[in-house]
Amino acid sequence: MPGSGGGVSVALVRTPHPTGEPLWLDRVVAQLRPDFAGEVILAAAGGATLTGRSCPVAECGRCAISNGLCPAHEDRWKRAGKPALSGWIPTAPARRKRGLPWRSCEVPHCLRGRYHDGLCATHHPRWTRDGKPDLVSWAATSSGAPLNSRPPCTVHGCALEQEGRSGMCQSHTRRWVRQGRPPLESILLIERATYHDDRFDLRGLPAVMRAEVAYGLQRRADLAQTQTRPDRLRPLLNRLPAGVESLRDRNADEWLDALGWQRQSSTWRQFLLDTLDYLDDLALGAGAGWDTEFGRDVWQPRRLGFPHSRAPIRFDAIEPDWLRHMTKRWARWRLSTGQTTTSVKQGVLAVRRLAQTSPTLRQGPHALTRELLERHLANVAQRIPNPESRVRQISSIAGLLRVARQYNWEPGIPLTTDIYREDYPRRDEPAPRAISETVMAQLEAHANLERFSDPQGRVLAEILMQTGLRVGDGCGLAIDCIIRDDQGAPYLRYRNHKMKRDAVVPVSSELASTIAAQQRQIQARFPKATHLLVRGMRNPRGLFQYSDHTFRRRLIRWLADCHVRDELGRPVHVTPHQWRHTYATRLINADVPQEVVRRLLDHSSHGMTARYARLSQHTIRAKWEEARKVNIRGEEISPPESALADAQWMKDNLGRVKMALPNGYCGLPLQQKCEYANACLTCPMFVTTSEFLPEHRRQLRATRELIVRGEAQGQARVVEMNRTVEENLVAIIGALNAGETSSADPSGGHSSVDPEVNHGE
Repeated sequence: MPGSGGGVSVALVRTPHPTGEPLWLDRVVAQLRPDFAGEVILAAAGGATLTGRSCPVAECGRCAISNGLCPAHEDRWKRAGKPALSGWIPTAPARRKRGLPWRSCEVPHCLRGRYHDGLCATHHPRWTRDGKPDLVSWAATSSGAPLNSRPPCTVHGCALEQEGRSGMCQSHTRRWVRQGRPPLESILLIERATYHDDRFDLRGLPAVMRAEVAYGLQRRADLAQTQTRPDRLRPLLNRLPAGVESLRDRNADEWLDALGWQRQSSTWRQFLLDTLDYLDDLALGAGAGWDTEFGRDVWQPRRLGFPHSRAPIRFDAIEPDWLRHMTKRWARWRLSTGQTTTSVKQGVLAVRRLAQTSPTLRQGPHALTRELLERHLANVAQRIPNPESRVRQISSIAGLLRVARQYNWEPGIPLTTDIYREDYPRRDEPAPRAISETVMAQLEAHANLERFSDPQGRVLAEILMQTGLRVGDGCGLAIDCIIRDDQGAPYLRYRNHKMKRDAVVPVSSELASTIAAQQRQIQARFPKATHLLVRGMRNPRGLFQYSDHTFRRRLIRWLADCHVRDELGRPVHVTPHQWRHTYATRLINADVPQEVVRRLLDHSSHGMTARYARLSQHTIRAKWEEARKVNIRGEEISPPESALADAQWMKDNLGRVKMALPNGYCGLPLQQKCEYANACLTCPMFVTTSEFLPEHRRQLRATRELIVRGEAQGQARVVEMNRTVEENLVAIIGALNAGETSSADPSGGHSSVDPEVNHGE
């Protein structure tokens, strides 16, 4: 009997599984819904996951295989001369045979199927003997005596009469022959109502394998991550069963060897691998977890609570057994502390390299000596020249040793075996990564943004440029990422995945409007979407976020399309993270305090923000050049217009570090010894600016008091020394006052005379 949704339930023979599981088939069949329990499964049962895009011709609905059309309409389009699809599709003929009853013989009251020229196999020879006259008039008057009635066709829904020994009408018999004469009971699956639908035909598979493939299709449909169209799965179905009764009779590598797909990447290959994983999960049942997974040499993260991590964690290449077991404990401990599967995989890879380069480890834990580590460090330095990559490798081994010793996992490891600070390679100070304003002006130009081929990519580019988010955080923005304060100012709420916390950053009204438009587009297309930016492929329900790998590829293409060039006219290479550096650099150069920048970037420490703060030295130099500096004689000091400008600027900074005076800075190089002790106001290396004017005035008053007191007491030497200080202070105050007045009133409307200078004269 036909199953619901077009599938047909066929009694599956309960045979013991070859591996000794007599109820395995029952377990698989019990998981199948009616739409997936038949020998032929309609693609529509799995929704868009199993059908993909539909043919745009009205009332068609079949899978769009090539040129955006189903095979039937693509053939008609080619026969029409391949006209423009936009004009041809509205006029294309629909599937005229879909849903119509089988046509009977043209002779009135004859219920036998058509054989040729609109006539059945009995009336056609009669018409031919009569010379093939007009068919309509001949059928009405000269077709002869009515034929004897026969039982109706055994195919459900067919009103034609049986012909031959098959028990079916002529039309169904011919189709049955074309399909290779399968068991007659399975011909029920070719009902007229579903014959033209896309389907997965599993009739050629053994009962166990048929149920397993059906379970794989059902799981694919439920997860809605990858499209599995019937045409793309047909190569696998044509090669199965390949001599076995169940997919579980072979592991993944054995299947790929048997089918010759070890080096081939395809939909059917991935479906086979995924189905094997689904069946393993089903076999484990409620026992899936650490109790069963820890003992395996290949871990599936999805069984350990990481459903979105598809790549396994492999320990099978780590020898000897004691090192593999210790690495497993370390990996389990790291996952339990919240570290990502990617980080754990990198650590396992580092241990695998240690095992491969150190065969003496098979002797036992005592073979893991400091000398062995030194040989391994030398091999790593030779194989991995990049210091950053080498640091990750060394850090992984150091982490394993530290945790193993802390929890006493392997007491046999010598206590002297360790990684020290000196073992790490020296890393150069990273160069500034901010993008120049020349390039940023091109990237932010509206005309160039319009050329971004992917609308979602353009929105993400604007978000990254204006907020400094990491590209992964930008891809994972929630659909309701915009919030507003009491004044209505917009903020972008995001998840800082590196710090594992939520964060908020203020945004402009223009960017908020762009995000609002993106929200409306996503909600109209995917009402249940939870992300602002969604993956374009293998995402029929809009449940998965935009891929940062996709964005990086399209960013490269966009830069080439816009012909973005640097100051020398060379093509530029821009990475998404450079926008984060540029955002921070702009803030710092705009005099935004570093604490504010730290909060905007959501850094945990000022040390992280300092990597961006050091990029603001150009701004510091500009402000130094703008400041008015005078010496003890009141003479203005101008920066030299030569290569010594940078050197003098650095000397000034070093002087500030060496001695911070209450009324200025020491201009003596750090390497020289001061011969003037504390008499800085009589030192020719003394430099000061207008910010110290209040201190100069106070010191002038104090100096004059000393002079008066010295004259009264007859202290000629004290008077002489302070007269020099007084003269210098008067010159300094007068010069600094003149600079302030000229800056405030260029017309000279105010007097530059300081009352402190004239007081007492």
